Amino acid sequence: MRSPVSADPDLFPSLLQGDAGEPAPAAGRPWKVLVADDEADVHAVLRLALQEVVIEGRGLQLLDAFSAEEAKALLAANPDTALILLDVVMESERAGLDLVRHVRDQLANRTVQIVLITGQPGYAPQREVISQYEIDGYRLKSELHGNQIFAQVHSALRTYRLMREQEQLQHDLELKVRQLDAAVSALRESQANFIRAQSVAHVGSWNYELATDEMHLSAESCRIFGLPEGTVGSYQAYLARVCSEDRAALEAAWQRFLQLGGSFDHEHRILVGNAVRYVRQCADLTFGADGKPLRSLGTTQDITERKQAEAELRRSNAELEQFSYAISHDLRQPLRMIASYLQLLGISLADQLNDEQSAYFGFAIDGAKRLDRMLVALLEYSRVGRLGEPRAWIESRAILDEALLFLQPTIAEAAATITIGGEWPRVCVRPDEMLRLLQNLIGNAVKFRAPGRQPEVTVSSRLVGGEWSLVVADNGVGIAPAQLGRLFQVFQRLQSRATFEGSGVGLALCRKIAEHHGGRIWAESGGDGRGSRFCVALPMPGEAA
Repeated sequence: MRSPVSADPDLFPSLLQGDAGEPAPAAGRPWKVLVADDEADVHAVLRLALQEVVIEGRGLQLLDAFSAEEAKALLAANPDTALILLDVVMESERAGLDLVRHVRDQLANRTVQIVLITGQPGYAPQREVISQYEIDGYRLKSELHGNQIFAQVHSALRTYRLMREQEQLQHDLELKVRQLDAAVSALRESQANFIRAQSVAHVGSWNYELATDEMHLSAESCRIFGLPEGTVGSYQAYLARVCSEDRAALEAAWQRFLQLGGSFDHEHRILVGNAVRYVRQCADLTFGADGKPLRSLGTTQDITERKQAEAELRRSNAELEQFSYAISHDLRQPLRMIASYLQLLGISLADQLNDEQSAYFGFAIDGAKRLDRMLVALLEYSRVGRLGEPRAWIESRAILDEALLFLQPTIAEAAATITIGGEWPRVCVRPDEMLRLLQNLIGNAVKFRAPGRQPEVTVSSRLVGGEWSLVVADNGVGIAPAQLGRLFQVFQRLQSRATFEGSGVGLALCRKIAEHHGGRIWAESGGDGRGSRFCVALPMPGEAA
């Protein structure tokens, strides 16, 4: 719709007052910029002003729409549009604002930059529009000049590019998380299959008469060795089947067994046709009246599947280590670069940005830093069960005291009261993982405190029916019952980030630690503002004397 300014024959006269320098040659696919305005002279002047603009080595492809409906059609045909220069009053007084709603709500497009350029601010007051619509800039036609429009377009396109890169990083991160979960699930399935195979494995037997050098084999032993049922073997015939690399070690172990007695247990490789199989031989000796060995009774177990599973486990661990490196380096490095260049860009454009645009830079930088913290937390999550200390019998109270020592500054800052109750037995756990679990649970109990209420945290422990039961209770903000199922998932947050800082991985880490110990973890709460109880139950074997 025609504005009072459009009657002026010198519409946007200063748009042509750009820098006199030669533009850099354009390379790569051009940025798509949609100009939506019902005035043909606006299109002509903007096209003239922007036709030689090159941003980050890419020129501009201007798309012309003379109504909001035409703009919708062009957006449908060009979903990679980076910037919309939009008039408010076109076929209706709010056509431009309705188009903003269409883009943000119906198309769910949050990355395309939208800059309102209006000649009739009475139809779209700046404060009202900025507060009620998701736009990225607001300009009056009467105020525009070449440098200003260049700065607006340049800033908008860079912001678009950074948002797309951040979306891609988020997508890559989610893909890596899915790959990690799939790898962990495959590893657990492999381990479960190995345990089942152990329980149902066929174990052959044999009886070796030393005086006659005759080895009588059971049917299962014959099957393992690839021999006809009923075959009677000999010591030398068996040695001939053993792989040459393992033969010397087997002979040495067998001779020690004959000399010293006791029990024989040896793993080695044998040839069955052209195939190599791993076997475990276990045996004992029967002695004569003169103290010399007469015969040996033994078992043969085919452990080829176990050896293959161990090799697969080593391969899987190597892949997980590579994934950890990718998280800590390959993903974090470009993320740090984005944050750094965002800060540099904010500094270099500081004089050209209004408060709103400066805030947008702040949001982008904060998002990059937050994503970096999430990557660090995810790296820690991936290391549970693979790295760290082995299981050991330790005093559970010692772990609690160490956790409280680490948390002392946080506890003092919150003026929290910590009450310790119950019995604290010796437990068989991975000390570093259990320390991390207690730190997370107690730290959360202190952090998620209700406003105006002094935090009170109770930590209790006891042994019940072969399980170590651990409870951390607080009088904090509480949890809505409907949200309890989301608590232990990666990157799930129930509280606003603005109120409580965190990565969203802490409770998922606690769940993984509990499951790695063969136990479980769950939460209980009466609802919002009524505190929470986090319970951990870990199976405890009997401690050897």
